[in-house]
Amino acid sequence: MSNVRRIFVIGAGTMGHGIAEVAALRGLNVTLYDVKQEFLDGAMSKIKWSLDRLAEKGTIKSSSEVIQRIATTLDLESGASDADFVIEAAPERMEIKRDIFSRLDRSARPEAVLATNTSSLPITEVSESVSAPRRGRVIGMHFFNPPVIMQLVEVVKGKYTSDETVKATYELAGALGKQPVLVRVDVPGFIVNRVMARFLNTACLMAERGLHRMEEIDAAVRYGLGMPMGAFELSDYIGIDVLDDIIKAMIARGFSMTPCGLYSGMRSAGKLGVKSGQGFYAHPGSKFRKPELDRSLAAKVDPILLVAPAVNEAAYLLREEVASRDDIDKAVRLGLNYPKGIFEYADSYGVDSVIDALRRLEEALGSREYEPDPLLLEMRSAGKLGVKSGQGFYAYKRRGE
Repeated sequence: MSNVRRIFVIGAGTMGHGIAEVAALRGLNVTLYDVKQEFLDGAMSKIKWSLDRLAEKGTIKSSSEVIQRIATTLDLESGASDADFVIEAAPERMEIKRDIFSRLDRSARPEAVLATNTSSLPITEVSESVSAPRRGRVIGMHFFNPPVIMQLVEVVKGKYTSDETVKATYELAGALGKQPVLVRVDVPGFIVNRVMARFLNTACLMAERGLHRMEEIDAAVRYGLGMPMGAFELSDYIGIDVLDDIIKAMIARGFSMTPCGLYSGMRSAGKLGVKSGQGFYAHPGSKFRKPELDRSLAAKVDPILLVAPAVNEAAYLLREEVASRDDIDKAVRLGLNYPKGIFEYADSYGVDSVIDALRRLEEALGSREYEPDPLLLEMRSAGKLGVKSGQGFYAYKRRGE
């Protein structure tokens, strides 16, 4: 492991206290900061509850031993002053993050890594809140919810981020028991949110335009693609307001997408998903209830129409060298719980079939965002179609070989 011994976590919300718990579980000393004592008290109560459950299961010996590694503070400057690694997990508003990093610039140790847990804001802009000599120490470190369970961490390199900072962040992610993937270019939504947004928004547009009912689409996702949740089921779980915010934030940064109007409409009506008790499906008592879907409905939707936009987005990320093939597939499997990587889906269906599906979507939905990526077209021209040709994004042995 690197020389990280003390971590400073800024923000005691769901992500912040989850990250603090993960670090303490791995033997690191953590200081958790927020602006009000009641926020810190609430966070520590939730951490204790979680640790008690782990102790009951025998995962850890004692919750008290772990929780002793977590200190709290209302003084940001004091908390940052002796930290080796700072992880900011404040609300997703650039003005808040810029203010925090400006204060860290004045108070953190010169050699400390300053990481932001943002899921949608540009790392480069955050880093410009600190003085030029320190910008190389700023990086994105995007954990997934809940941090105690989810294994993926997107390590995002901004314009100024040094290789040394990337190495230190990778080492810390590994020490925390996580599996990091490298996002080499600071693009809106990084890997997971871009792929997820293409998938979910396309499903939503298909329902909005009357092409298919949401139950048919979700049945195709669950039974045709083998995914754990349907598109609308997942939207409810994430929170329709959260999904709407993610898509709008990416569009504001130049992400080309026609947003589905159902999201904003349901948000205005207070139908936010599980948290409000009603979203695309009903969730009594604001507790997630898995909808019962008739398996026969899956036959009404060609599942490749749902996966093709996600493949197209992943192809763009690969062609632009935002991330490697293996990291993109790892991110999708771990961050979205897909049973296989998005490129593995492409190879199994056939790159030519993916292109045909994108053309069908382009015609049906009237949007240029479904224009097949040049990488897919090049692969088709080269006969690299996937499993059926023996070579696609991966190599395969053909029968008789």
